[in-house]
Amino acid sequence: MKEITIICNPTAGAGQTQKRWEKFKIELDEASVNYTVQFTEYQNHATELTRTAIQNGATHIGSFGGDGTLNEIIQGMVSTSPGFRGDIELVVLGAGSSNDFEKTFETIPWIEKVRGNETILIDLVRADYYDFDGNPATRFFVNNSSIGVISQAGERFNKARGLTKAIKKMSVDGAALMVGIRTIAKWHPMDVNLVIEGETEANINVSNMTVYKNPFVAGDMYYNKCVNRGDGKLSVGLVEGISKMKLLKLIPALYNGTALDKEGTRYFECEWLELQTDHEVVIEMDGEIVGRPPARYTILKHALKTVIG
Repeated sequence: MKEITIICNPTAGAGQTQKRWEKFKIELDEASVNYTVQFTEYQNHATELTRTAIQNGATHIGSFGGDGTLNEIIQGMVSTSPGFRGDIELVVLGAGSSNDFEKTFETIPWIEKVRGNETILIDLVRADYYDFDGNPATRFFVNNSSIGVISQAGERFNKARGLTKAIKKMSVDGAALMVGIRTIAKWHPMDVNLVIEGETEANINVSNMTVYKNPFVAGDMYYNKCVNRGDGKLSVGLVEGISKMKLLKLIPALYNGTALDKEGTRYFECEWLELQTDHEVVIEMDGEIVGRPPARYTILKHALKTVIG
């Protein structure tokens, strides 16, 4: 059995991941799994731990946390090895709040996945944008990235306090609904230029753009249209600058999978695109708030090997 280095974020899942790890550790020990574990202590620590593990020879990396933890680990994998395509195996153990990554794969016990040998190659998305200090930045993601009302709601969700934080511990969907309504109440659509594989659509009014490889976006919310994990295409869902009332009506449509069938929405596929805007808006990427536009998204086909069983 391969040795696995597990990167664990004990604060993920509103702190519930620590308890989940303590239970899973018993399973690992009883199964005599050859593993080491590293615990994150601050933001982006998972990236540093992953880099160090790979530099020390690790080729089997486990993510024990939520989608944000997974995203940090991927940054460490990509930045460490120029030949990262296929040479490092990723084992995703979704122990956070939402765990969107795993929703497109067959659900199997974590212990079976740790001991498994079946892998597939999936696409990564490269995002070039500006960090909060105004410097050019690059990150990679496997699920989705939003710019607009969803990213603003994501920022509120990540900073949840008081009642919202308490609800988040009990129900991701409940907390997401609460912050979504509050964000829409203060939202104003943004004017953007959209460049799609070299073709420019200028001065269009947009409430949100989501670029994704995974139709699940938060909790039980999902898009009803999506490309395959490994087909070399981006899925893009665009919400036009519609009224606040129409935005509110899109929330239940995200739960029943009809959002992209509604008036004021648009879906398309491409290999790269860029969004330019002067609107004060943040960029959300796999659950993390990373910076501001302009942002360019580019597909990297079959860039990541992941264990599925």
